[in-house]
Amino acid sequence: MKLALVIQRYGEDIAGGSEAHARGLAQALRTTHDVEILTTCARDYLFWKNEFEPGVTTVDGLRVTRYPVKKPRDQARFGAVSDHVFNEPHDREAEERWIIENGPWCPELVAAIKTRTDVDFFLCYSYRYFTAAKGALAALDRAILVPTAEEDDAIRLGVFAELFQSVRGLLCLTPEERQLIETHAGTIKAPSRVIGSGMNVHRSGAAPRQRLRAPESYVLYVGRIDKNKGVETLFRHFTWLADEWPECPPLLLVGHPVIDIPAHPKIRHLGYVSDEEKSSLIEGADVVLMPSRFESLSMIVLEAWALGRPVLVNAACAVLEGQCRRSNGGLYYRDYAEFQAMLLMLMRDAALRDALGAQGQAYVNATYSWEQAAAATNDLLRELKGDGSC
Repeated sequence: MKLALVIQRYGEDIAGGSEAHARGLAQALRTTHDVEILTTCARDYLFWKNEFEPGVTTVDGLRVTRYPVKKPRDQARFGAVSDHVFNEPHDREAEERWIIENGPWCPELVAAIKTRTDVDFFLCYSYRYFTAAKGALAALDRAILVPTAEEDDAIRLGVFAELFQSVRGLLCLTPEERQLIETHAGTIKAPSRVIGSGMNVHRSGAAPRQRLRAPESYVLYVGRIDKNKGVETLFRHFTWLADEWPECPPLLLVGHPVIDIPAHPKIRHLGYVSDEEKSSLIEGADVVLMPSRFESLSMIVLEAWALGRPVLVNAACAVLEGQCRRSNGGLYYRDYAEFQAMLLMLMRDAALRDALGAQGQAYVNATYSWEQAAAATNDLLRELKGDGSC
C-alpha cells in the first residue's frame, strides 16, 4: 500500500514523543509498504517557526515533503483562546479558532492531502494539532488517526469528538488512551487497534555518565522541563523531601527548560545530552521519575524498563498507572505524602529497585517492539482495505 504519515514536525534531531513514534513506525512499515512523510517546516513546538526548507528531502531513506507554516503561534493569543474554550461558554467557531491558534497552521499541507489520490491511507498524528485535525478531515475515508490523546482540556472539546467519530480508523498507543477517547467522544464506530510502540534504546555503560560527572546515586527526570509535564510540582515535592531527609539523593534533569529550575544544591540540570549519554544516565539512575499527568505513552518510562530501572510515576495519569500495574515495574503516587513514602521505600531497598526494574524489562521485551506495532497497524490496514491485502 501507499501510506503517508502526517506529522506536525519531523526530523532526526526533533525531540517529542509523537514525533519519535512516527519515525519509528514509518521505518517499521516501509518494509512492506511505500511510505512517505508529510510535515511542516517547523522545528520548535512552541512557536512553529519555519526552520527547514520547504519541498522534498530524504530523512533516513524516507521521502519527506515539508510545507511552510503560514504564521507562528502567538502565545498570548493562544492563551486567551484556550482560557475561553476551556473555562467559558463558547461556540463551535471558538473551538475551530483554538485549532488554528494551536497550530501549526499549514493550509498547504492540508490542500496537498486532498490532491494525493495515489495514497491509500494517511496516518495523521496527534489529534490536537491543525495538521492532524484538518489533515484527517481532508483525507476523508482514507484517514487513520494516531491521536496520542492525553487527559487534558483539549480532549473535552466537541470539535474533537466529531473528529474521532469521522475518521476511518484509530491507532492508539495504550488501552487507556482508547478508553479516554470513548469517555469523551462516545463509542467509536471505526475500527481501532492498540499498537504500543517500539524501542530505540541501547546500553551505553558507565563512561558517558562519568564524563557528565553524575554521582553514584541519583534520581532522574528526562523530558521537557515544563509545567504541563508536572515538573513544577516535582520540584516542590522534591525540595520538601530534601529538606526533611538530608540523605536524599540528588535529582538530575535532562531536557529543555520552559520554566525556571530552582537553585537548590540537590537539583542539577544537565541540559541537552546525546542518546548515548541519556541511556547511560538511565542505566545508572536509582529511580526514573515521570511526574506528568498528561501522557498517551511515556517513552522514557519504557526506556527505563528496557534498561532495567524502576520508575516512580504520577498516578493522576491513567496511562502511567496502567503501565506500572501491567508491568509491575514501578510505583506511583497521587500527592506529596505518597511521593515521599514511595521514593523513600525505593531508595532504602536496592533489592526492590532491582526487582521492579527486572519486571519492567521483561514486560517491555515481551510487549513493545516496532515489529509488533507494525503488525497491529497492518492488521487494521487489512480490515480497512477489505480484500485481505496489505
